[in-house]
Amino acid sequence: MYSFDSLTLKYFFIENKDFIDGSIVQKIQLPSRSEIILTMRNIKESQNKKLYININPKYPHVCFADEKSLLARNIEIPSKPPMFCMQLRKYLNGSKIKDFKYVEYDRILEFYFDYFDEIGSLIRVCLAIEFMGKYSNIILYNSQNKAIIGTAHNVSQDKSSVRELYGGIKYTYPPLRQKLDILNISYATFFEIIKDRDIKKTADNFYYLNQTLLKKVFLEIQEEEKIYSFLQSLVSLKNPKYIADFWGGDNINNAIDSYFSNVIFDELMKNKKNKLKKLVLSQNKKYEKILLEAPDNHKAEEYKKEADYIMANLYNPNIRLPYTNLTPSENAQKLYKLYKKSHIAFEHSVLRINEAKEKLKYFEEVLFNIENSSDFIELSEIEFELGIQNKKANSIPKIKKIEYKGFEIYIGKNNRQNDYLISKIASREDLWFHGLNYPSAHIILKVPNNKQQPSKD
Repeated sequence: MYSFDSLTLKYFFIENKDFIDGSIVQKIQLPSRSEIILTMRNIKESQNKKLYININPKYPHVCFADEKSLLARNIEIPSKPPMFCMQLRKYLNGSKIKDFKYVEYDRILEFYFDYFDEIGSLIRVCLAIEFMGKYSNIILYNSQNKAIIGTAHNVSQDKSSVRELYGGIKYTYPPLRQKLDILNISYATFFEIIKDRDIKKTADNFYYLNQTLLKKVFLEIQEEEKIYSFLQSLVSLKNPKYIADFWGGDNINNAIDSYFSNVIFDELMKNKKNKLKKLVLSQNKKYEKILLEAPDNHKAEEYKKEADYIMANLYNPNIRLPYTNLTPSENAQKLYKLYKKSHIAFEHSVLRINEAKEKLKYFEEVLFNIENSSDFIELSEIEFELGIQNKKANSIPKIKKIEYKGFEIYIGKNNRQNDYLISKIASREDLWFHGLNYPSAHIILKVPNNKQQPSKD
């Protein structure tokens, strides 16, 4: 996985500075403690964009995100905004961005706003976004006296002996590791460091150059002098296309958005699927245990056989009785009662085993559906089906629809979709199919009254 490094941040800054400078923040949302969405409007361009900021230690990044990529990140806005969100809205909502900066050699973006306090005094505040792995944070502070107004994550002395971050104290930049700027050194100094082609050593010695990028450059370029000039062109922001290609996109922003939305989607889907599979497998164990308890009617038949024998020899004085304190007739009646009780237990055991077999077959289908779900909505439908409360699943199920030779075909991928398909979409004239070797894949071919019957193909 690529890391969001200072060079990528620098290119993002240059690419989007014109839009962000002077834009008005129209809306502020915090889906989680690690995410913030700023809806911005640029008056000159008459355009709205959503700036998505993520400070999750696994994938800190910033980009303008579209609705599709936000959906891939499974964004859910809480009904009750957190305290930090309320602070941001108080100071930033409706405000124009007066200045937009990045901190040289570091992964910090700064947005400056003017705010009028309760007595009408003008205060310039700064929203600083720090993309630093596990130390990533969002800080709102007074840029005049550096007093912190609020943070996404408070950092006390217990959490860090190097730098504290919480409301009321002075904001300071994180300590910067001393490295070299490739734009300010000679080729001789550069060659001395990279002559062994040690990627880690090179990355540790230079600002803006990470190991993944260096590995790619070293593979593509063999001559040290060309490497030197090429890296200088990258750091001096003369080669945005190369960085965009490095991230896999047509421009820096789209590349970042696409890359991280895919990474987050894959991880969230994997975690959600594993959670659901764990739940289903735990139920599986319960029913597998029932199957191990094989029903046995032998004891019941023995009771009946012995009772029948006693009834046939009711007046034989030499007959052996299991209960010596009872008469032969009472012995027989007791044995018949034991037979009935044991037989009922046997029938109940058979029912339990049949139910367990049905449940195991059902859970096998559910596991198949979980594994083959392609988005969060389908997983939400399975959660709803399993009895897990989920508001999203209360809406109409998302059923795949395709058209073939003028006919509409609907495909259900789970039990909830199948129920809706049969009860709401299917008509008496339609044709029903089942996908071969695909559990729960119910398929409806719509046959309108005004059309001829579909051909076999």
